[in-house]
Amino acid sequence: MNERRASILEMVTEAYIHSARPVASAFIAEKLKVSSATVRNEFSALEDSGYLKQPHTSAGRTPTTLGYETYAHKFIPPGHLSLQQESLLNSLLEGKHGDAFLQKIADAASLLSGYAVVLSLPSDPDLKALEIHLSSLSSRRLLAVIVLENGLIRQIGLDLDPLPEEDVLREAESSLRQLEVPVRELPKGLTDIAKRAEETLARTLLALAAALPNISPPKLFSQGLRQVLSEPESHDPNFVRTLIDRFENPESYSNVSSDLVISLDEALAGVTAKLPFGPSHASLVLLGPTRMRYKDALTVAHGITLQVQGNFSLN
Repeated sequence: MNERRASILEMVTEAYIHSARPVASAFIAEKLKVSSATVRNEFSALEDSGYLKQPHTSAGRTPTTLGYETYAHKFIPPGHLSLQQESLLNSLLEGKHGDAFLQKIADAASLLSGYAVVLSLPSDPDLKALEIHLSSLSSRRLLAVIVLENGLIRQIGLDLDPLPEEDVLREAESSLRQLEVPVRELPKGLTDIAKRAEETLARTLLALAAALPNISPPKLFSQGLRQVLSEPESHDPNFVRTLIDRFENPESYSNVSSDLVISLDEALAGVTAKLPFGPSHASLVLLGPTRMRYKDALTVAHGITLQVQGNFSLN
């Protein structure tokens, strides 16, 4: 693509992102100080190459998926958050840990970008438990509070009748702390210890072993769907169906190999960033129409990634 066509594609895309209306040749001609006929010729060449389309006869032009993709990649690597945005992000995340930290990341990303956000943390049975505390909830109910090495806190309630005495609970905690193994291996380790333990402790350890496989499920945190539903595209039922499906099932955007990825189809755009979360990774996905403000979305996703990497301890 020659320099003038690249410039026209950029102008058409930015004008359409701003107005949500097809862009006329006269508008571009005025910007470039050339004739409308010259611009129409360039429009035709960009259409033939798959970058622009004409919604209907006599209308202006809008970008295609290829046009958006070409335009969006101009902003990789992204710029930095403004000082005001950084300050807002700091205030939202300050003092937050574990699940609350992840939810605030989703809140901040939506607030700063103006788009729907889904943050997903996959199940990770290779995590280790840093702290484990057992306490009685009632005469027949036991609570296990487990702090994982990524900072998440998990709680499991289990029925034990009769409930063990306090000294047995402390011994069970001690047995758990001895097992410096991933979560996936804890049940087997507890079962092995139970074989050598006295009856009450063995019963407690076996009950914990049966419950522990449930402590690291995948987690989703979301925010901002209403903001995208206020976009002009929300008048299209197909757009709304696609948006809600991706919002509720973000897996297609989450499985990415790069740190920052742009994904587009005919209706929807997604910007995905990989966030380090302890020894594992969460996926931050910003969802909006293909008429997305890509520079803003990429800057927000990148800025949050840097903030998580550099300034927050998850323990």
